Amino acid sequence: MKQAMNIRSGLNGWHVLLSMVAFFMVVMAVNSLMVYKALSTFSGETPDAYRSGLDYNQRIAEQRLQDRLGWTVATKFDDATGTFVVTLKDRDGHGVDSLQVTGAVGRLATDVDDHDFAFTAIGNGSYTAAIPNLAEGEWEVSWAASRGKGRDRDIIYRSKGSLWKHP
Repeated sequence: MKQAMNIRSGLNGWHVLLSMVAFFMVVMAVNSLMVYKALSTFSGETPDAYRSGLDYNQRIAEQRLQDRLGWTVATKFDDATGTFVVTLKDRDGHGVDSLQVTGAVGRLATDVDDHDFAFTAIGNGSYTAAIPNLAEGEWEVSWAASRGKGRDRDIIYRSKGSLWKHP
């Protein structure tokens, strides 16, 4: 006489539960890793974005004033010597002198190599600055021209552009 054996195979409730728990644990682990990587590698562009946002209307007013000046700007970078020259001309084509000009240079994707520099007036609206030790590649350069010194300094012209250091 044969005896029938009752063998259960296949998926049961515990298998489904364990599979679901394992799936969501993997998703949570990957999400945690992505959040950690995003926060630990984000350098941020603005140290205080909230205050910069509050100054937005002031920046718009400054830009309108700058547009009304009608100045033209020419820039030149000599990558062999690291010399950066900015020339400012007024609406009539005369050089704009007696300004304090400062600048900053950095990479587009990171702030690791960012540094500030100051320009020296060389006459006829031209200002020069030495930007030493730039590695080859593309750099973002920004500069601001102002009248006065220290806390009484009023920025009257800003500009931003890119420069290329040849290999």
